[in-house]
Amino acid sequence: MALLAAMLLVASAPSASAAVMWDGDAANGTGVFAHIGSECADPGSVTAVDDPEQGAVWRYDKPAGLRRCESRGIKVDGQEYDFRNGSTYYLGWRSRLSSTVDNNATFQWKSYGSHIQNYPVVLKVIDGKLSLLQRQPDETRVIWDQPIRAGEWHSIVLGLHLSDETTGGWVELWFNGERQTFSDGSQRWACRTFDSENHPKWGVYGAEGDDVVNEIDALKIGSEYADVAP
Repeated sequence: MALLAAMLLVASAPSASAAVMWDGDAANGTGVFAHIGSECADPGSVTAVDDPEQGAVWRYDKPAGLRRCESRGIKVDGQEYDFRNGSTYYLGWRSRLSSTVDNNATFQWKSYGSHIQNYPVVLKVIDGKLSLLQRQPDETRVIWDQPIRAGEWHSIVLGLHLSDETTGGWVELWFNGERQTFSDGSQRWACRTFDSENHPKWGVYGAEGDDVVNEIDALKIGSEYADVAP
């Protein structure tokens, strides 16, 4: 009877659920990022500001004449986090751009160390469309795009399964709460997503001749979509 009771207790216990592994909310301060100063020189700035609707949000302010204003990497328990080949991550956030001028990136899954891809995944604005590019070792493709307007908030969740095999990894995308279909008709783009060492970068890169502000809210990273959906 005791054994049966124990078995029933285990069977009825709630299953363990994944949790947010990183909370990059602006209320937590710039210490959530691994690097800022080297990625956003004066007169650019990355600051926490108060939005009347969203609360504390990150403001990436890239003035004209500056090439980039970004944050690079994350810190977990005070240490820079190393993303692991073979692991799956979901990155969620909300973004509002002050301008839809063409740029090089508003988000980069950027390669470091000994690499051949430079940026396996990048979000950028092209012709007024937020565009997702995936770079394989031998080619770069726009695999998704969506028209956007300046001054509007949009939610983004990017799923990444990391692999240094040519098609061993994958990308998934949710935009404004809807799962997106890529240019090949799939909702999971098979590709190479890990290139020796990779880290996320948010902000503004490119559009050197223009003032561009990217406000970002509700930054999270977890192992499931539900962990991070803005």
